[in-house]
Amino acid sequence: MPKSAAILLVAGAATISVQAADRRSEDFSEPPHQSGWIRFGDTETSRWDSTGGHLEFTWDSSRPNSGIAQRLPRVMTEADDLAFAFDLELLSHEVGVDPARPSTFQIAAGLVRLDAVRSPGYVRGALPGPRDTLEWTWFGAKDPIAASISPTVIPSDGRLPWGYADSYVTLEVGTRYRFSIEYTASDRTMRLRMKTGSEPGPTLESVVLPPDFTGFSVDAFAICSYSAQGQHPLFGGSVLARAVVDNVLVTVPSPPVEKIRIEGEQISFRGSKGWRYRLEASGDLQEWSVIDTTEPSEDGVVRMYDLRDAVFQKQFYRVRAARP
Repeated sequence: MPKSAAILLVAGAATISVQAADRRSEDFSEPPHQSGWIRFGDTETSRWDSTGGHLEFTWDSSRPNSGIAQRLPRVMTEADDLAFAFDLELLSHEVGVDPARPSTFQIAAGLVRLDAVRSPGYVRGALPGPRDTLEWTWFGAKDPIAASISPTVIPSDGRLPWGYADSYVTLEVGTRYRFSIEYTASDRTMRLRMKTGSEPGPTLESVVLPPDFTGFSVDAFAICSYSAQGQHPLFGGSVLARAVVDNVLVTVPSPPVEKIRIEGEQISFRGSKGWRYRLEASGDLQEWSVIDTTEPSEDGVVRMYDLRDAVFQKQFYRVRAARP
């Protein structure tokens, strides 16, 4: 076995859900940039109200893709349990504001791949155009289209099928709403709930990812104002809306490797069932050898060992976690 002190290097190499969760909340009592929020596109779409302690956001489809976002701790996929919630109070809302695009257009917030949303190729109103998106969307009424709300899931390649299901709900200016979206990986279902003030809202349609859905990856929560550019000229829509957004809550899985300790030949950490762990060792951080593997049957402490009968000047260890 190794006779010298060892240094532990941890490398979590997957992003699949576990039982524990990381909950991140934002009440906008302080300027958003102080807690890591990033503005992109036309920065005038978001304004922090220091008096009210909230965010005022403008959805304006005449501008390029714009918004405000906060990165997740790591990339999440359709194999993770994910959830987000926020308060919304419309201050004004109008669709069909562009005569060249007289139909309705969405306002949106949710989980995105931030670099994709900021790229010129992300065209929300075209196919294929958007990708890697898991969001709340609402379309205001514009004859003959009724107002509707939906969870929307767009795969990494942007191609159909998407996850989408309309619930026909009208939002009123001046009313405070609370929206909550929860995606569970085990049944590939995205559920949406709403409250009007303190009262429960109507039952809303859930979205079940179709069997041939190709998967998504997201790395940020974002409130997004999408450009109307790129739509089919016969079906183009536009929107100009302003709202108070507050009390954002994002819940993502905790890392699959936590609370690491090393004692002699034993490396222990908190892990979770449903993962396969691999202990690797190296003397130079370049060449790595697998020296132990395990797949725990329950959540809790995982113990792995370096039982090699050898003496090393120095050894580095890393633990990799992956789905079987």
